[in-house]
Amino acid sequence: MIKIYCLYYEGKYTPDYVTKLYHILRRNCKVDFTFHCYSDSNVEADEVIPLNRTGLIAEHWHKLRFFDKSFTGEGDIIVMDIDQVIVSDITEMINWPIQEDELVSYSKWWNLDNKVKINGGWYKFKAGSLDFIWKKYLSDPAYWQQYYYNKIIVDYKFFGEQNFVQDTCIENAAKITHMPGEWVGKWTHNFQQNLSYQLMYKETFDEEFMIMGDEINPKLKIVHFSNPDNSIHQNNYNWVRDNWYA
Repeated sequence: MIKIYCLYYEGKYTPDYVTKLYHILRRNCKVDFTFHCYSDSNVEADEVIPLNRTGLIAEHWHKLRFFDKSFTGEGDIIVMDIDQVIVSDITEMINWPIQEDELVSYSKWWNLDNKVKINGGWYKFKAGSLDFIWKKYLSDPAYWQQYYYNKIIVDYKFFGEQNFVQDTCIENAAKITHMPGEWVGKWTHNFQQNLSYQLMYKETFDEEFMIMGDEINPKLKIVHFSNPDNSIHQNNYNWVRDNWYA
């Protein structure tokens, strides 16, 4: 059985983000999975795992706990961010084959500096095969969760979790695999920024468009609304309402 994990804590988002992700996954996937949420609040999931935020671990760095096999148990593990809208059948992504010592993600084609080639919105791996990520982080959480900010590699305090995952996989000779980039879109509430992403998508994948008005490219499976000043509920596009609120 495939296990899908997400993290929720009070702050930027509300519990309905978890509910909506849970139901949109069920509607758009043809294979069995169980949905688990590591949460400090009451949310809807197949399993809610209580999250204690009083320790050294900050914000989304709690996601690294999913690399600990004693926490997840056996199986193929998928880690998803809750700030994503699924727009078509996602079975191919859920069912993507995985080997030991391999991390599967999707590429950040919108990332101009190209230093981070994975996206923290989606990790897939075999339980326990990448446990070195959790062990390294646990050796000094306070240091690592500010490392990339202090080095001026990321722009926001406590960002850099996906940098850490990528760097640690490379250090340990783990295989990094990217699913097709055209499956994934990036979106914001800023019209000009979205035009920029639209152009990048067209040029990168030789497609006519990514999202045009309320028409979605049929190759798109999931759209990520990442970054601190971005959220799904601020968007009034019909395609968002049709897929996220349904």
